[in-house]
Amino acid sequence: MNDIFLGNALFFIIAFAWIVYLTQEIFITGSSIFQLIVAKTEDEKKQIQYASGLHWDGIEVWLLAALTMTLGVFPLAHAMTFTHLYVVIFLLLYAIITRGIVIETIHKLDGAKWKKYNGIAWAISSGLIILLFGMYLTNLFLGLPLDQDGMTGSFLSIFTTTNLAGGLFFLSLAFTSGAAWIKMTTEGDLGDQALNVVKKTFINILVPVLLLLIFMGFNVHDRLFVGTLFTQYPILFILPAVTVIFALLVLFYGYKKDSKKVFIFSILTLAFYLITGFVGTFPDALASSIDPSYSISISDALTQTQGATVIFFVSVIFFPIVIGYQSWKYRRFKDKVKKDFE
Repeated sequence: MNDIFLGNALFFIIAFAWIVYLTQEIFITGSSIFQLIVAKTEDEKKQIQYASGLHWDGIEVWLLAALTMTLGVFPLAHAMTFTHLYVVIFLLLYAIITRGIVIETIHKLDGAKWKKYNGIAWAISSGLIILLFGMYLTNLFLGLPLDQDGMTGSFLSIFTTTNLAGGLFFLSLAFTSGAAWIKMTTEGDLGDQALNVVKKTFINILVPVLLLLIFMGFNVHDRLFVGTLFTQYPILFILPAVTVIFALLVLFYGYKKDSKKVFIFSILTLAFYLITGFVGTFPDALASSIDPSYSISISDALTQTQGATVIFFVSVIFFPIVIGYQSWKYRRFKDKVKKDFE
């Protein structure tokens, strides 16, 4: 198999894994946070916890796929990224571990304090996960401080206005999609309360505002992103334009409190943002924010052909199986969660 085709195909397969993971993580995270905001009784907390915790294990498969495939396919890019952002990566790891433990143990004991503090840990760890992922991926799209000698600076370079806006953008989408998810999956007025919070606190306004701030931040270079596709094919500018339109529709339907449309356009906003970012960095496996000439291209970062070929065929075979399982799971548990469920 041709190395150029193999590297490019695996780059977009990894991007696909990130998109599938985060478009599910976003509403699971948001609904988890809302258990601290709108749930007043133990039964209401259980409703949200059940609706948000039911699918979390399935989506983690996509995160593992995205990270392990990056390690297997582009080991140089993986190593340099993790070396530079090790503090952020460890914070993410601790948050993911905390959430996993809490989901499995929160109802193992009946003590009120046990459930209360586990619920707090669940919400905080969920919010931290999506915030850090927003900063992490925005930083990758913008480019890391990479020059001819390797990485420069420290992990503190991630804390720029643009990267922080990226984290808050993900968090605001988590709130909008999470509120809509609660409305669609639970009985009672929890969903209406969550949508009211989104409207009254102007979180729906933050979605397009933060997105525009990120896109303006990306324009620190002569081209929209550090890759070459946007300059070679101007038609691709439709991607960021459509992303902004979807964000504005989140704002509009947030005011209307139309849960289904808020959910759909929140997911589409995130998906097209990620597509725009990955297309914008192509053909670099690791982009440089200092000078595009220092970026590590896909062909330079690609591992041995035999190993990459195996990873390609494994993903082509098993990704549809996982998608099929998750589709069945969403259909199987489509009924709304009642207050008095056991």
